[in-house]
Amino acid sequence: MKKFLKNHKKEETEIIENQDGLELVSLDNTTSPALNKGRKKREKAVLTPAQKKKRRKKIIMGAAAACLALFIVSRMLTPAPLPVVTVRGAETATIEQTVDTSGTVQTEVKKTYFSPLSAKVGECQVDVGDTVAAGDVLLTYDAADLEERRQEASLQNDEAYYSYQDTVNKSAAEAAEYSRSSHDVEILEQQVADWKASVSALRQYVTDLGCHLRDAQKEGHENRSVELQSMIDQANNDLTQKQEELAEFESDLAEQKSIQSASEDAVLTDSARKQVTATKDLAALQAEKVESAVEDVKDGLKAEFGGVVTDIKAVEGGVTEENGELLTVESNEDVCVIISLNKSDLEKVKEGQKATVTVVDKEYEGTVTRISKSATKNDKGASVVEGEIHIDNPDADIFLGVDAKVTIEGNKAENVIAVPIEAVNVGKDGSFVYVVNDGVLETRTVETGISSSELVEIRSGLDGTEQVVLSIGTGLEEGAQVTAVEG
Repeated sequence: MKKFLKNHKKEETEIIENQDGLELVSLDNTTSPALNKGRKKREKAVLTPAQKKKRRKKIIMGAAAACLALFIVSRMLTPAPLPVVTVRGAETATIEQTVDTSGTVQTEVKKTYFSPLSAKVGECQVDVGDTVAAGDVLLTYDAADLEERRQEASLQNDEAYYSYQDTVNKSAAEAAEYSRSSHDVEILEQQVADWKASVSALRQYVTDLGCHLRDAQKEGHENRSVELQSMIDQANNDLTQKQEELAEFESDLAEQKSIQSASEDAVLTDSARKQVTATKDLAALQAEKVESAVEDVKDGLKAEFGGVVTDIKAVEGGVTEENGELLTVESNEDVCVIISLNKSDLEKVKEGQKATVTVVDKEYEGTVTRISKSATKNDKGASVVEGEIHIDNPDADIFLGVDAKVTIEGNKAENVIAVPIEAVNVGKDGSFVYVVNDGVLETRTVETGISSSELVEIRSGLDGTEQVVLSIGTGLEEGAQVTAVEG
């Protein structure tokens, strides 16, 4: 057993237990004269076991008392430890904001193909999910049926044309007949009028001769009576002839008027002429359309751009109607990722910013092309805004409809004073940080800028040489003395 003590001369000594009990030895391996003298005396006087035990007990108690005294004195002379705060130096750094989110890959160009004519489908050469390139044949039509459709449209065009020509020619003939009959009616009306006047005059002449005849007969002028009677007979003959001629003129007039009316009704009006013309033109247009459609699809319906077949409605061997839906192709060359942005994201994301898009462990470059101005509710009831990330360099490994990870590059501040994000506090007067200056805790009001996931830009309030406190314990206030530990 070893214990350390000091003698009255403040020499370090050591108590050593040997066969005869305890021995006080100096630490420089020399024994003091006083000790040697005592030891010699003890060597001469042999102690009993009880005496040795009693002596050992006294020495141990004395050593314990000395150690306790030394501990109490050291505690009284040692100052109380200061609170420890974790600090980190402000630094000059480049801060980049990023927004990590996810979305669904979708096409930006989608085309549903419709049949340009009513015809029989020959063969579908793609299935849903197939990738196609621009110019690839999607389906074919039955060649014989196409030719039949073309001939049918051509015959319908011919029928409409000849029908139009016949109608127009008949109208022209009726117009000529109307003109002729109108002229005849005009002449006959004049003749009827003239003959009616003649008949009326002859009747008056016969009446006058009859009066003269009666006067001659009363006066007994026999010769005059015979002469007047002869004149009356001649006048009656003329009257009969005129009346017969008048009847013929009136009959001819009625006939020509009937012809005039019928021909007038048969002549095309402007509206009727426009109608028959439109019918002819429509038939010609349809024939031209069918001819063009047959020419376009005679070698098959071809894809206009590269993409993925996402739907097929056409049935092999079935007849599709004109404008009937055939199939749908979605471009995998013009694609985007549809994402949802929350309120805090909107403060960092702007149209035109660059992004990194990861689709099935492959990275692509992207650009923010659209941010909706209308919010919707997501499954959790939170308000979100839809955004669109255009993939700038798509390739054949793009899969439509799959999830994609997106990292949007936000604002960037280069060579600015920055501190860890956890060092910035917010009070009623704005943002502030704690700094340790010569072991004393101080507060500094700061103006913050952009922030990343780790650092915050400090626009004013720090010069970049400070040690900012990352966290502060309860009860510490400005002016407190602390021990700074680099964290």
